[in-house]
Amino acid sequence: MTLSVRRTLLNILLVPSVPALAMVVFAWIGWSRGLYPVGPFLPRETAIWWYLFRAGSPPDLTWAMAGISFLTAVPLAAELVFRRRFGRSPSPEMFFLRLFLLTLPFQAVRLLIPVFSGGPMSIFLAGSATRLAWFARLLGLTALMNVGLYTGEIPFRRSGAILGTGALAVMALAVLIPLDDTQELGNLLIRSGADSYMALICLAMELLSVLTLVGSAVSQGKNRYYLLALMLLLVVAGTDMAFFSARPLILPGAALLTAGFIGFAREIRQIYLWV
Repeated sequence: MTLSVRRTLLNILLVPSVPALAMVVFAWIGWSRGLYPVGPFLPRETAIWWYLFRAGSPPDLTWAMAGISFLTAVPLAAELVFRRRFGRSPSPEMFFLRLFLLTLPFQAVRLLIPVFSGGPMSIFLAGSATRLAWFARLLGLTALMNVGLYTGEIPFRRSGAILGTGALAVMALAVLIPLDDTQELGNLLIRSGADSYMALICLAMELLSVLTLVGSAVSQGKNRYYLLALMLLLVVAGTDMAFFSARPLILPGAALLTAGFIGFAREIRQIYLWV
């Protein structure tokens, strides 16, 4: 995969981030003026961690909006900084991290679920928003898995085929997720009918992402790869917490995710000294 192809992929993902940010801004404006139907929209349950649930409450929706706002604004700002500092970087690890960050603003579509809570198309539109959110999450984890793969011996030129295959696989998975159309969660998601299976899939992808980096550190004897693995662990842990946006997980989740990608970028600069 050439540098121009990498730039094109990142630019393609950057384009939806701008309307996603606008969606966040308009959602908060509507909420402040009482136009956004957050108060009357009372979910039955709220996902706390994976497939654990508790009774939902109106404040959960505000926390969900805060979490989605963070997942939209901060990764977009990070990408704008990273493209100036790593625009010509040969690092495949940094490319995949940036790819992951640009999948996070897609979570902004969840802000539309309360708007879709009424009307003849409500079930289809709310379900589509949830499926798009899960697709973005799984695609981001696929990008993180590639971080570890390309620290090993896999040629970077094969990354296009692997990314394309992974994108098709997670798209199929997102489309086939069974959803309980009668259950809208306080996390601004429609509840999945396969909570435990989705949890295991995401957990397996996250563990593989970290363990492949650890394996590369062991096989190549590079101590900095251990630090990269630690930073990647912070990223996946923070994303889990921020994705579900259940209070008070959004606060440590935002901190872990931010510390993770900043620390990851710092280690990449030390590894690729010419960046």
